[in-house]
Amino acid sequence: MTRNRGWRSVRMAIIAALGLGLAACAANREPAPPSPSSYEPPPMAQPSPPVQSAPMGGPGLLDQGRGQAARVAFLAPLTGQAAQTGQALLNAAQIAAIEVGPQDFVLQPYDTAGSAGGAAQAARTALSQGAGMIIGPLFADSVRAIGPLAQQAGVPVVAFSTDQTVAGGSVHLIGFLVEEQVRRVLRHARGQGRTTLAALLPATPLGQATAEAARRVAAEAGLRVAAIEYYDPTGKGVAQPAGRVLAAGGFDTLLLSDKGLGLQAVAAQLAYSGLNPGQAMVLGTMLWNDEPGLGREPLLVGARFAAPDESGAAAFKAQYQATYGAVPPSIAGLGYDATALAAVLARGGAGALTVDGVRNPNGFAGVDGIFRFRPDGTVERGLAIREVTRDGTVQVEPAPTNFATVGY
Repeated sequence: MTRNRGWRSVRMAIIAALGLGLAACAANREPAPPSPSSYEPPPMAQPSPPVQSAPMGGPGLLDQGRGQAARVAFLAPLTGQAAQTGQALLNAAQIAAIEVGPQDFVLQPYDTAGSAGGAAQAARTALSQGAGMIIGPLFADSVRAIGPLAQQAGVPVVAFSTDQTVAGGSVHLIGFLVEEQVRRVLRHARGQGRTTLAALLPATPLGQATAEAARRVAAEAGLRVAAIEYYDPTGKGVAQPAGRVLAAGGFDTLLLSDKGLGLQAVAAQLAYSGLNPGQAMVLGTMLWNDEPGLGREPLLVGARFAAPDESGAAAFKAQYQATYGAVPPSIAGLGYDATALAAVLARGGAGALTVDGVRNPNGFAGVDGIFRFRPDGTVERGLAIREVTRDGTVQVEPAPTNFATVGY
């Protein structure tokens, strides 16, 4: 595997932080259930084609002559509409398995085909083949389908969904939850002396979730909510809800949660309706992290948003590109982090793959920053704050490096 000094130092920091923590304490159509496949990491990571069906054999046959390997199932859509995302997650997982995993660590991918039925069938087969932990699946309905199976088997799950309703029991969500993003920016605003919040959000499930999170976090942070309004996600007719927000008045903080044409329409309309740059602290979510041209809208210059730690992410992206010849999507880092977590737990043997191990209160250091799981299965993260400039974005507040210093 091609390695550079920057990635090696990040990798060792991840391993050290994980080890320290352990010591210290989209509904899709439903195709026919796919045939799962098995995979053991090769000595060298190579660009990986979609995993083909190659069942490992019946229950009770896996450990013959192979010792007590720590087997981790990786459930992802490797065929179907989301296959490209699933493959990127698996590619990243393979890097983590090789870089972090002990010799007897076995990563076994199973294709969910992006459906709840496919995920349930994959989970049943994985459990029958000795999986002591499940990473994935991707979609909320798929996570919901496997949760009872994992709970009954006493096997922890680290899934990629961001739907908090599927967390709990054996299921933990490693995705970037909107409430974590809202908590970061609102507490930052409160620390800057802001006292009153307004929000203008798209009328989408994500917009609704952002509003609910804003109400909860505002109460925690001591912010008064002056107004929350919704607009058509196409950006049409935004003048009326924008007008209602401005008519409410009295706010010094404004939360937006959109991107692309919708965000442009909202920013332009607010400016046209009389909101001047600097009149309120404009806040955003991680939707802005990969959004080009934010600074073209004068109202957004100086706006701030939550973002993952960049130091580890940059090194991981370089390693992924060197290994697979492609730039990874932003979600790929989650595949690495979930697998690295499992690999470090596996250093204690197959019996260390437990719910308590996943919920280590000291947390874990990943390529996207520190994270840990709450008892309800949701993730707590250390996020940075970035500010929009005319030419891009700059970091104005770093991500914390341990949970003892998380002050937001």
